[in-house]
Amino acid sequence: MCGRYAIATFRLPRIENALGIALPELRPRYNIAPTQMVPVVRVAENGGYELIDMRWGLIPAWSKEPRTSYATFNARAETVAQKPAFRAAYRTRRCLVPASGFYEWREEEGRKQPWYFSAADGQELALAGLWEEWRGPEAPPLVSCTIIVGTANDLVAPIHDRMAVILGADDYATWLDPHQGIATLEQLVRSCPSDWLRGWRVSRAVNKAVADGADLIAPLSSSGVS
Repeated sequence: MCGRYAIATFRLPRIENALGIALPELRPRYNIAPTQMVPVVRVAENGGYELIDMRWGLIPAWSKEPRTSYATFNARAETVAQKPAFRAAYRTRRCLVPASGFYEWREEEGRKQPWYFSAADGQELALAGLWEEWRGPEAPPLVSCTIIVGTANDLVAPIHDRMAVILGADDYATWLDPHQGIATLEQLVRSCPSDWLRGWRVSRAVNKAVADGADLIAPLSSSGVS
């Protein structure tokens, strides 16, 4: 799964270069959690690309209320094309969720220990996401998103058996293209190569959703799995 991540940068050079665009600066955040507003790259109405804020936790357009009775901050890669909450967005409303890295947890010495995984080259990651717009009769429109997760690669698997789907830069435009067929998309929602990432143990302070700051992603003294 992917339940927390960080954006520890002001700029998104990999995404900008891959899509040939300039994006607004971001505010670094180190402990992003579901239901918060998050920056997302999608195809704009004019056919270009845009960076906008969305609620993390997808609300299907057909929902009677701007909430769900089940968690929708992640969508499973194996079933995303069939699940009623995600299948319409999967066909035509895909997005990139920029991240400097993400957290996963495993039990160590009887306690949940967080690990942080980031790009091996130090640049940002682009997580495969979907977005949806919910409109109610009296409430303002709500734009929301989810992050697709699949089987963990060999690097992450010792910590957690699931991880976010991370796209390669050459696939960003393909993923965002609303006219792509399901067969092409299925080739993209797979675990990334292990050598794309590095990981290390971090402070348990990140377990508190209100915590923030660069110290949350600092390696502990013991060795990592990079």
